[in-house]
Amino acid sequence: MAFEEPGPYVGAPAKEIRLAETRTILKGETAEEAVRTIVCREIVPGPKRDRWHPLYTSSATAPQEVLTDFRQRQHHEQAYRIGVHDEFLNASPCGYDKDSPDPRRPRFHRGPLQMIGWLIALVYNAVGDLAVQLPERYHRAHVDTLRRTFFNRSGQVYCTPEALIVYLDPFREQQALVPLIDAVNAQQRCLPWLENRRLVLSLSPDPSPARGGGP
Repeated sequence: MAFEEPGPYVGAPAKEIRLAETRTILKGETAEEAVRTIVCREIVPGPKRDRWHPLYTSSATAPQEVLTDFRQRQHHEQAYRIGVHDEFLNASPCGYDKDSPDPRRPRFHRGPLQMIGWLIALVYNAVGDLAVQLPERYHRAHVDTLRRTFFNRSGQVYCTPEALIVYLDPFREQQALVPLIDAVNAQQRCLPWLENRRLVLSLSPDPSPARGGGP
């Protein structure tokens, strides 16, 4: 089958995709055990070679759906990259067994590694849930981008008998937080660990200069 997809940018010519289905017999296996294989060919105009992708699958879905699932790997790879660079996955504490007999091939502590990986995944998902509640330009933003933009912010904390007030210092992108802060304040969340005081979030006046040079 053949179909077209939009080009990589606005105004780019459409991409022609061709899909064919076959079966691949692995070494030491019989024809009855052959693996379903979807061959994807992306036509590349000009002198460059076409792009080929053999997709091995046990799925019974249509070839085009198999291709769509295969492309989701980019999100998985990106999530791993964010975990390594933004959440310091490679710096897992207690990851190596220092008593390994061969230091060049150290053993791993399975429990701590699983715990750190689980915590990093929870943070990744929580930040992603936050991003989709912000303006569209922040959707799929990296953890480090949101940390620089919204998390690492100075401010003042005031504690009254009824409430804990978090008053953020002004920053350029703060308007993006207004709907989210309004929603949190409307929920009237209380803090059990602080004598059930109500959490109140507040922004400073918008620091953006008026347009046109006016006051």
